[in-house]
Amino acid sequence: MKIEPERIRRLHYGYIVAPEGTPNPGQPIPVCGYLIEHPKGRILFDTGIAPFDDETRDRYHPRVTPVDEALAGIGLALSDIDLIANCHLHADHAGGNSRFPGVPIYVQEAELLVARTTEHTTPAYVFDYPDVALQVIRGEEEIAPGVRIIPTPGHTPGHQALVVDTKAGRVLLAGQAFTTASEFSFAAFSHRLDAAGLDQIGRFPPWMTRVAELQPQRGYFAHDLLTYEPDPADVGHPHAM
Repeated sequence: MKIEPERIRRLHYGYIVAPEGTPNPGQPIPVCGYLIEHPKGRILFDTGIAPFDDETRDRYHPRVTPVDEALAGIGLALSDIDLIANCHLHADHAGGNSRFPGVPIYVQEAELLVARTTEHTTPAYVFDYPDVALQVIRGEEEIAPGVRIIPTPGHTPGHQALVVDTKAGRVLLAGQAFTTASEFSFAAFSHRLDAAGLDQIGRFPPWMTRVAELQPQRGYFAHDLLTYEPDPADVGHPHAM
């Protein structure tokens, strides 16, 4: 089943500020989720930012738009959401989960394990609340016709992305598999060179092979407002000089 590409909509949950000691200190970093208007129901990819403890708040200076306000901005209510998938369970991506009691939330087993056994997140807002309806999976899973979860571990052990079939080609909702579209593009190019038998240079995660097989025509990210589009040009056969 292929949907119109405009049925994928970005939601702004606010932003955090890059702290000292990280790249681009003082830079506001957007926090985004995505709504898929699917014939079988509305699917929400990430639910926004949970309340931070004092130490984290002082470090990241969050400015938050709660998930109910973000949805209201496009004419929807919390009760309009039928399925949820979190790219991972950090508090800036899954912090609104508790606003959806009874709604199925898809999570990788590896991600839930680290969330339950380490100081990975804020459980009361993310996975430990009344009427939580976690759908724990291992690996790929089609959660609606033409909407597939694929594992993209790295940022966290159970990070996952969504691939959505649209009438304009597949769309990758990458979450924080990479922080920026440029970082993703560099890794995709390294994989492309390697797969073509040219240069084994640069770095790319093992799951990039699966992403390349799926041939997404656009990629969206949780912390970047830029998008990824594949390069259609022939890279030729470059040689050393």
